[in-house]
Amino acid sequence: MKAKMMRFGLLMMVVGLFLSVPMACNDDDDDLVVIVTPDIVEIAVGNSDFSTLVAALQKADLVGALQGNGPFTVFAPTNSAFNALFNDLGISGLDDLTAEQLTPILLYHVLGNEVRAADVKTGYVNTLSSDSPDGDPLSLYLNTDNSVRLNKDAMVTTADILASNGVIHVIDKVLLPQHVVDIAIADPNFSILVAAVVKADLANTLSGEGPFTIFAPTNAAFEALFMKLGISGIDDLTAEDLVPILTAHVLSGNIRAEDVSSGTVATLNPEKSLDIMVDGSGVTIDGNTKVIATDVQGTNGVIHVIDKVLGIPDDGQDDIVDIALGNGDFSSLVAALKKANLVDALKGEGPFTVFAPTNAAFESLFSSLGITGLDDLSAEQLTPILLYHVLGAEVKAADVQTGYANTLSTDSPGSDPLSLYLNTDNGVRLNKDIMVTSTDIMASNGVIHVIDKVLLPPHVVDIAIADPNFSILVAAVVKADLAGTLSGDGPFTIFAPTNAAFEALFQDLGISGLDDLTAEDLIPILTYHVLSGNVRAADVATGSVPTLNEGNSLDISVSGSSVTINSSTNVIATDVQGTNGVIHAIDKVLLP
Repeated sequence: MKAKMMRFGLLMMVVGLFLSVPMACNDDDDDLVVIVTPDIVEIAVGNSDFSTLVAALQKADLVGALQGNGPFTVFAPTNSAFNALFNDLGISGLDDLTAEQLTPILLYHVLGNEVRAADVKTGYVNTLSSDSPDGDPLSLYLNTDNSVRLNKDAMVTTADILASNGVIHVIDKVLLPQHVVDIAIADPNFSILVAAVVKADLANTLSGEGPFTIFAPTNAAFEALFMKLGISGIDDLTAEDLVPILTAHVLSGNIRAEDVSSGTVATLNPEKSLDIMVDGSGVTIDGNTKVIATDVQGTNGVIHVIDKVLGIPDDGQDDIVDIALGNGDFSSLVAALKKANLVDALKGEGPFTVFAPTNAAFESLFSSLGITGLDDLSAEQLTPILLYHVLGAEVKAADVQTGYANTLSTDSPGSDPLSLYLNTDNGVRLNKDIMVTSTDIMASNGVIHVIDKVLLPPHVVDIAIADPNFSILVAAVVKADLAGTLSGDGPFTIFAPTNAAFEALFQDLGISGLDDLTAEDLIPILTYHVLSGNVRAADVATGSVPTLNEGNSLDISVSGSSVTINSSTNVIATDVQGTNGVIHAIDKVLLP
């Protein structure tokens, strides 16, 4: 094949050189250079590996059409591709096929626009073949996941042979116009639907003359159904279960998108009709199923893609997992929940608030971690991360307040809930850098808010960095070169002075700020605020406790819910929990 293409390339170079030779004119001052680019048919005629294709075009009387202005894209089968077709059909060659048989096949290889290799995208394109119930263009599936494949099995072997009226891509098989079952088989997004049709013994029926209109659920739609039913997959359903479900997705007739209207329509399931609503937002079926792609045309009917499986009794509002499954932008989140075995937990009664990262957020995380994806993270690593996105209460957008909230992640020294900082000063931000981009997606067991980054469980330094009330403390820790120490395993208990507490200290010392203190000044002060261990508010007791400033202890007094340190410093907030310790906020800077 490569040798033939090389010979063809050399031939075209020779032809091009010949055609570009200046041709003299009678005028003394003018030379006319004529460069002629061959059209699609001329290129095919000049390549012996397309001799069968050329003969087929001649027999079907399509030569003139493909010498038109175009532009066209032709997926050109080689002679060996045609020989494989003849063998599959049990015939000797073109003599056994009529012009009427060849025409729809050949036109199925042609697009009515120029699509070069760099512009090919995964999805459906319309061909010039109109061998459909109402003469609509047949659809061809292009898949770019692994080189370029057409309808699953045909591969582009050479691309971008440019002609004056379009482009040729060489393929290794002859494409045959497809009925609706073939279309579903060719598209990996319908693999579960195909398995269901086969198990229900409906493939022959739907491969018949029809015509049919099929509302085809994607794999994600079926996965959501399995989750709702509490089953692992198709293996847990019988043919008797599947037949009424699948036939509820099929209408009689070839009804394209422009002909769909609001109303009730009968399906091939005599006990199930579909309630269709057409409005400015698109097409909705039975109140909660969206049509997400339309007019995938086959020889015996048309397919419209939907995001849920029809014919299943609706038990009310979807839960959090159902909603995530139904939204393609949460596919990475769903996959992570499955890997961490947290699906059942988030299908529980709740209520929950889930800050849901998008696929783009996960991709950004993978990039920052230097990994390729979820396969590089274990369930044990994912669990605390995912639970850090969940609160054990329903908090709608209107109820969000600046401050700390407890998450369901307990990746802390004492298995206490990790704290999440919410800031409402400018929109809603989580832990300083993460933005809530969409709010109040209501579920039966809580609410979802969409975020633009994945949250990672923080240690005590991260917590302080995220809270603007501790900005002076953070600057002091950095200046004293203690950030590395306090980001270590710990555990630590930190009595954290607020910015107001530091400002009061600067005033008492008669200085303008941290610039007037050296690292040597700061280290004994800062270490005096740190205890060893993860001591939460419930465990704080009256007495003297040692600090990381050796030889200096804190005198703690507990009276009811009030905690005082060194007789004049008050604890004003407690139990801000990190992965390596806990923070309690105080209103004065402690001096050893």
